[in-house]
Amino acid sequence: MESRERVTPRAILIGLVLIGLVIEFIHQAELVLGGKGHTALANTSLPVGAFFALLVLLLLNHLWTRFAPGKALRRSELITIYVMLCTSTVIASSGGVHFLVPTIMAPRHFATPENRWEVAFFRYIPPWFAPTDPEVVRRFYEGHASVPYRHWLVPLAVWSLFLYLLLTATLCLAALLRRPWVDRERLTFPTVMVPLEVTRPKTSLWRNPLLWTGFGIAFGIGTLNTLNMNIPAVPRIQVRPVDISRYFVAPPWNALGWTPISFYPFVIGIAFLLSLEVTFSCWFFYWLFKLEMVLGAATGWRQPGAAGVMADFPFRPYQGAGAFLGLVAFSLWAGRGHWREVVRAALGLRRVEDSHEPLPFRAAAWGFVLSVAGMVLFAHQAGMSTHVALFLFLLSLAYMTAATRVRAETGNAWLFGPHVDPNTLMTRTFGSEGYLGRDLTLMAYFRSISTFDLRCLPMPHQLDAFKMAEAVHLSGRQLVGAIVLGFLVGIPLAFMLALHIWYDLGAAGKSDVWRTMMGKRPFDELITLLQQPAEPNWFGFSFTVGAFLFTLLLFALRAWLVAFPFHPVGYAIAGTQTMDTTWMPFFLAWLAKALILRYGGMRLYRATLPFFLGLIVGDFANGGLWTLVGILSGLAAYPMNW
Repeated sequence: MESRERVTPRAILIGLVLIGLVIEFIHQAELVLGGKGHTALANTSLPVGAFFALLVLLLLNHLWTRFAPGKALRRSELITIYVMLCTSTVIASSGGVHFLVPTIMAPRHFATPENRWEVAFFRYIPPWFAPTDPEVVRRFYEGHASVPYRHWLVPLAVWSLFLYLLLTATLCLAALLRRPWVDRERLTFPTVMVPLEVTRPKTSLWRNPLLWTGFGIAFGIGTLNTLNMNIPAVPRIQVRPVDISRYFVAPPWNALGWTPISFYPFVIGIAFLLSLEVTFSCWFFYWLFKLEMVLGAATGWRQPGAAGVMADFPFRPYQGAGAFLGLVAFSLWAGRGHWREVVRAALGLRRVEDSHEPLPFRAAAWGFVLSVAGMVLFAHQAGMSTHVALFLFLLSLAYMTAATRVRAETGNAWLFGPHVDPNTLMTRTFGSEGYLGRDLTLMAYFRSISTFDLRCLPMPHQLDAFKMAEAVHLSGRQLVGAIVLGFLVGIPLAFMLALHIWYDLGAAGKSDVWRTMMGKRPFDELITLLQQPAEPNWFGFSFTVGAFLFTLLLFALRAWLVAFPFHPVGYAIAGTQTMDTTWMPFFLAWLAKALILRYGGMRLYRATLPFFLGLIVGDFANGGLWTLVGILSGLAAYPMNW
């Protein structure tokens, strides 16, 4: 049996300390700086906050080796710390605490006699979901107050428990997916490559001039643009999205809609790590959708009675939902032998070899089942129908699984799902008439985990952790312990540190208002459904089914035809808003890699790789450093990833 390095106590201790610091870093950037200018520190495929902390740790470790080389942190310890940060801090941002807390507080603040919220659904809200004292609610939104922990004790405990159950479920699911995705299908995991390369001991990477060239370009652009935000006389190099649809004003070409071009350095770097078929498929399917929109406008094909993007051919949100579910179905089918082993191991019918797995199959399977059961029980105790809660949570976990697969194969800059997300699929596509009022009300409270915004999802980082553990010969089972300890500490810290800022600045005052209004949004949707129940949308559902089958067809064609150029994950990601802002960097990376491989082969590809890694590292160093400077000084920092 291959020996594995152990997770050391000092790595865990450093990780726990840094978890608190990075969470506060995230809160200060996203709640305090807000729209003034900051880099989003948690919602990128490589979380900027965690990766910037790793870069700082590498610098300190390098200095430490000069004084006590025998006591410097080993590579496995650096990876342990980085994993703890990624898996425990992203939940502090949007899609996690930054959405959840404003959601549970919104009803009692935004209810008015005109919107009739109190009459419509207040009777369905459990008193233990959030503080009910009007003064506590008022101070949360107005600020200039200390946190009334006496009123928050129960809500913090119950919602921390819910997040513990969710993160345990995704951790167990990631552990079960490791063998079929890592060992058998050999997915690429491009975002794993960067932390592994920068922590590699005695590597020539840091001495490679191409690395520093890429680093200098990305860091220089970000620094120049930050100076421009504070000193307008300084010129700016535009790399964030610029809409070109204004050049297409005549019908039917005006149906292209918002069509931005961007030149994010780090996205170009990450896309360069992908296979050519993946990068090609991502931008190809994006433009195929665009051309289909023009065709729809030319033919007048619209869904009767619908509005906006949901109404126009090619009904991209519905196709996106079908593609995501198709990715999950394929994963189940392709790994059917593995899943049979898991079921037999869970039921004690057969012993399987799982000593190298991060969790024994039996423990992972039952951990997943019991965690989901705990989430359902939580919802049931709140008043939700058991079958509705089970369907909502399983569907949400299916979307998370699909998003994790997309991340594992595309390394996409930020992880959006289709706008027909689990909540929309259940209420707007299948129809809301069959749900009780209390079901719809509680579904609004769970909107933060059933949304299309999957950027701060811990599951991809959990699976990345197992891939990295294998690369550095680190004990996966001990790493699981470090991950669990990290989120046991990180979740309550995320709540408490955020509450301190909200009660100090005011959620509707000087704090970032966008996150506050995201808490109101689920109840605006809820009141519409309560007043005007949605009928089943069979038209939209048919496109979801069609996209589901088309995704499976793409997988089949890839298996049958060796040179088949279209990858299903490209189709899936093109059905989300991720590719709206990143199609150009993907195209540029595809073009660069295709030319390099054609005229220089793998030798030239390996020689130029440090330049593209430098783009990633330089952009992240720029984003983390200038956001930190902004927090400390009040200056605006150029957002490198939104």
